[in-house]
Amino acid sequence: MPYFDFGEVQIIDDSVDDLDIIKNIIKNEKPEDPFYVADIGDVIERHQAWISKMPKVTPHYAIKCNSNSTIIKVLAALNACFDCASKQEIAQVMQYDVQGERIIFAHPNKLPSHIKYSKKVGVERMTVDSELELTKIKEFFPEAKVVIRIRCDAKNSPVSLGAKFGCDPYEEAVCLIQHARNLGLNLHGFSFHVGTPCLEMDAYCRGIEICKRLIAIAKSIGYNNVELIDIGGGFLSVSGEEFDELADLINGAIENLDPGIRVIAEPGRYYVGSNFTLASYLHSKRLAVSNDGKLRRMYYMNCGVYNAFLDELIGVEARVPESAFEPTSDEKFLSNIWGPTADSNDLVVKDVLLPEFYIGDWLVWRNMGAYTLALSNTFNGFPIPTVRPFIKRSQWESFLVQIHQT
Repeated sequence: MPYFDFGEVQIIDDSVDDLDIIKNIIKNEKPEDPFYVADIGDVIERHQAWISKMPKVTPHYAIKCNSNSTIIKVLAALNACFDCASKQEIAQVMQYDVQGERIIFAHPNKLPSHIKYSKKVGVERMTVDSELELTKIKEFFPEAKVVIRIRCDAKNSPVSLGAKFGCDPYEEAVCLIQHARNLGLNLHGFSFHVGTPCLEMDAYCRGIEICKRLIAIAKSIGYNNVELIDIGGGFLSVSGEEFDELADLINGAIENLDPGIRVIAEPGRYYVGSNFTLASYLHSKRLAVSNDGKLRRMYYMNCGVYNAFLDELIGVEARVPESAFEPTSDEKFLSNIWGPTADSNDLVVKDVLLPEFYIGDWLVWRNMGAYTLALSNTFNGFPIPTVRPFIKRSQWESFLVQIHQT
């Protein structure tokens, strides 16, 4: 077991929660910049729940969802696997002693230099969805373990990845199998991604059935070593009974698989979606009458669509904050909350009834771990929020025991 320094993780009493930590930081440090508090213990519990409830589906954490170094370091220490989309992501993961067999290069369209790097560092599994990508792999990494990605969209998913990636699962997929055979490539398996977040769980069952059919076709033309089904990502950040229902569904779908077929998944949101909480500072306020004649409270905070709330900009999320401290009144007013930049698109909350806030107040935003920090930038010079990772003492002690046994 390699040594990892977890000095950045604050160990807290079991009775303390994320809001307590936020209040303590505000009181003692008097910050002006936004920050996250990240519950690392919850990440660990989610990993343990997955491997316990779905032991035949190996999770590969999709670091594109949230590439925070503490998250990667903790999962690496737990001997977890990873889904990477670029040379840079592979390098980030491998600095924590993660070997190539624990990584899948799951981007279907890769730069030549990234393929060459994968070969150099031993990341053999990689996804494709076109003949030209197969030709590229033949040129730069002919020994690679090829995973053909098919299209299998959920009926209800805010972000449809099938619009960009994934071959037709019928004629085109069969053509790709034959083309891989003609090129002498190693066909390792099949993958799909139902979209994110997936709100139709049966989509995973459909994708698994299509992959089983394609494995049979591949075997019929001489590919006898196809051994992988990758069911992708899109998993909601669920736990408890909701996660049990998901596990039962997927376990049932793979129950009768040939024992020689391994199944993996690429969860990202599942691991981090609900355990990052953002704190933002209200630095300005005004009352405004809009063209519709309505009076609105216009709040301006130190974090916006370019720092953490891109999903609000593209209409995928519509989060509403809570106050870090109790409001002075229960009365609510029509309100807009703007980010800090000079861009009028930097609008986080529009026309929502909120309690009265004041300059100097702090807002708390929950469920902020997925596709927030990873998509942040410093537009107009405003900083990316920092991350304050924490873990409860009992979870920390259990984690230390576990990694020493790994």
